[in-house]
Amino acid sequence: MLIELSYQQLLWYSFFWNTKRRKRVLLGEVKEKMIKLIDEVAKEKGFVLGKRIVYPNAVYVELGLSPKIAPHNALNRIKSRSSKVLRSDYPELRKLPSLWTRDYHVYNYRLEDSSLRALVNWINSKKHGLVDGD
Repeated sequence: MLIELSYQQLLWYSFFWNTKRRKRVLLGEVKEKMIKLIDEVAKEKGFVLGKRIVYPNAVYVELGLSPKIAPHNALNRIKSRSSKVLRSDYPELRKLPSLWTRDYHVYNYRLEDSSLRALVNWINSKKHGLVDGD
């Protein structure tokens, strides 16, 4: 009798990125749509979702990825899909040159709540930090 064992190892990453010009556009329906889009992309691409928090002008997502997937590629999938869909569904978002900034923060571990608060505080300490902490 042949027994086939397979083991899928996941590498966990925490991503944090801002809206362009830190505009507070992720509110109400837009926020709910953003959460749905994160869920859809994760399901389609086989990413395992951890914590996800959508602030008015930033997003925090934990993803469990196969070692074959580069973190920036996973994030690019989420950012590109969400930008395209949100900007087509909500014309007021087209006033921005793009929905997301190019930069982002990525950590190769899952952030504890205290570390996430520290990250939000650090961003708020910057000149134009406008992220609302939970």
